[in-house]
Amino acid sequence: MPRDGIHRAILWVLALSVVAGAAFAIVGETAAHDPVMVRVGAGVALVAGVIYAFFRRLGMKESKRRGDSDGGPNE
Repeated sequence: MPRDGIHRAILWVLALSVVAGAAFAIVGETAAHDPVMVRVGAGVALVAGVIYAFFRRLGMKESKRRGDSDGGPNE
């Protein structure tokens, strides 16, 4: 995981967006029985997941470029 605060913040917000979108889709399917809620929740989760993967990769590239370690548990 990148060390920069902004990259970590972006990743946290996107991860929470994935969880929120998935929860929205699950509630739409189980409790509300609303196909629009399912589609919106799944769409939010999918888009946030793709953006998360992009920023994760971007952060790892930047860390390697700077010569930072991967930020593992031994640091």
